Amino acid sequence: MSDVSLAPASRFCFVGRVPGDKSITHRAYLLAMRAEGETRIDGALRARDTDATLGLCQALGATVRADGDRIVITGQGQVQEPSAPLDCMNAGTLMRLASGMLAGAGVLAVLSGDESLNARPMGRVVQPLRSLGARIEGRDGGRFAPLAVLPARLTGARVPLPLPSAQVKSSLLLAALDADGETALTELAKTRDHTERLLPYFGAKLHIGSGEIRLSGGQRLRSPGHLRVPGDSSHAAFLLAAAALAQNGEAEILDLGLNPGRTGFLDVLRKMGAEVEVTVLAQDPEPVGTVRLRAAPLHGVTLGEGEVPALIDELPVLAALALCAEGRTEVRGAAELRVKETDRISALRAMAHAVGGSFEELPDGFVIEGSGGRLRGGAVESFGDHRIAMAAAVLSLRSREPVEILGAESVAVSFPEFFEIFRAAGGGAA
Repeated sequence: MSDVSLAPASRFCFVGRVPGDKSITHRAYLLAMRAEGETRIDGALRARDTDATLGLCQALGATVRADGDRIVITGQGQVQEPSAPLDCMNAGTLMRLASGMLAGAGVLAVLSGDESLNARPMGRVVQPLRSLGARIEGRDGGRFAPLAVLPARLTGARVPLPLPSAQVKSSLLLAALDADGETALTELAKTRDHTERLLPYFGAKLHIGSGEIRLSGGQRLRSPGHLRVPGDSSHAAFLLAAAALAQNGEAEILDLGLNPGRTGFLDVLRKMGAEVEVTVLAQDPEPVGTVRLRAAPLHGVTLGEGEVPALIDELPVLAALALCAEGRTEVRGAAELRVKETDRISALRAMAHAVGGSFEELPDGFVIEGSGGRLRGGAVESFGDHRIAMAAAVLSLRSREPVEILGAESVAVSFPEFFEIFRAAGGGAA
């Protein structure tokens, strides 16, 4: 699969589970690798990014095997020095979290990735890790990979997080496990707490207060035995958006992760006019439940920097909704989109113009004047970005002509089954 053409469709109906949460899968693999004992992980995402994490776990001494849909990881409670550079491929989460896990592990390791990943900013995690005593070298003083992580003795400290980033926070928490004394992290704003929820599941103790997380070093991780990864809310966003745009659309997504730091997109769907119902069925270690949506006329919304961190990965598909909604949508405080797999703000502008939509590019966001109707359709370049490719697919439901997605194979990074599921639900059928 390279390019995919999707015809307009009037009906979209999806009922089922989406693939496992990518953020939780990365973390579950790394913690299982570092823990003592065997961890059986069900529901994990099998995609290029997360398979890169499995490869890294093996290179660091864990035993990894697939048992049907289950991944079994046996860790030794410590990290083995790798014999070759560790390939993070396109996974920014992996590189940043692995930097923290290796910072105090007492081994020499080199982290590298593909051209896109090696151009993404790593100073945001390298500098805070250095404040704990980490020795990390890289291009441009450690601002870019490849990164060489050298043996170092870490010392706990009070570290203000430089930006609202769950990846930076998680990297420091993993490093703090190997630090002497206590590490206290202070957050600028609340971010996803997958790592904070999983660490106690693996036996670690931490204290979470108002804007502060404290963790004492020297704690050993132990396998919980079994862990189930819920469905990925970012994957679900594309199917929910497709149902919201279709003339006759509905979706019911089962076993979905409903972490409060990941449900911002559901709030925005409601603000835009969609009918959304959420049922929470379990809480430990992550909230899990069912989301139901029915299509309704959509209107534009305004989002600022306080709302953006909870839906940064969903902004590409939000732009697709906004192009077809009635009225103006304005997003600010989203400069982080500039340093994702591609410059997503520029990529979204190209997508909008390719299908005949309105798009004003801002330094930290965008403004869209929604048509309230159908777009022209046309050829959309994915720029190798999985979320741009999937957002373009959603647009096909409200286009007069087919939407051709150039570089559609990029979805394999996070959601390999996307086009199969999209078509089965009615997308791409004239």
